[in-house]
Amino acid sequence: MKDININGLSVTDYKGNGKPLILVHAFPLSSRMWEPQVKYLRNKFRVITYDARGLGKSRQSDNQFTMESYVTDFFCILDELGLDKVNACGVSMGGYIILRAITRNSERFLSVILADTRAERDDDKGLISRSNSIIDIKSGKRKEFLNNFLTKLINDKSYANPEIQNFLTDIMFSNSDDGICGAMLALATRTNTLEKIKDIDIPSLIIVGEDDVLTPKNFAEAMNKSLKNSVLEVVPNAGHLSNIENPDYFNSVVIKFLDGLQ
Repeated sequence: MKDININGLSVTDYKGNGKPLILVHAFPLSSRMWEPQVKYLRNKFRVITYDARGLGKSRQSDNQFTMESYVTDFFCILDELGLDKVNACGVSMGGYIILRAITRNSERFLSVILADTRAERDDDKGLISRSNSIIDIKSGKRKEFLNNFLTKLINDKSYANPEIQNFLTDIMFSNSDDGICGAMLALATRTNTLEKIKDIDIPSLIIVGEDDVLTPKNFAEAMNKSLKNSVLEVVPNAGHLSNIENPDYFNSVVIKFLDGLQ
């Protein structure tokens, strides 16, 4: 394992002899959310994780980001590590980054795994909600925002699990207000990729938690319909963070998909 700073981004390369697999985390978390997957996948793949700019250990003095800058960061990591093609897996915001990345340069991907995410951009209601959340955080209501958002990230069963709740709370509250707000600005600037991915022929796995309230199954079905070469898996007993709420099931469908590419 090697921790690297790439253009201000905190990157961890777990090495290994397998094909590269880069994991892109959700909002408002960090690469720590991938702990259940790293332990399971690092023996079969060259696993790489990183903290999106402004979050985790990728702290910045200027926290004004766009989705395009997040995607540029993604490709910068690949370039610095000398990776021509990768398998990429993203949850929620991580999925948004990968979706835009494959429309910018699909040649850099061996496969993609898109979990609890969607290809559509925010509608007006969503944009207003993000704006109000930024205003709330800037006015000192950070704790209220994060506590409320946690109830949307995971299902009731997961929320009642102290281990899961404490794990996620620790990650979220370790992020700065400015970093969280900067990430929300990036989310608000993403484009609609649903039509563009119809031209993508990369092997794709679409994953959604059966209780996901932020990006329900209909968004996963829309991506599965648009992509030329995709399969859809529904994770039982999981909400928006299916990799954390039901890691055994999540890991099993990921391994089955990636093994099928060999």
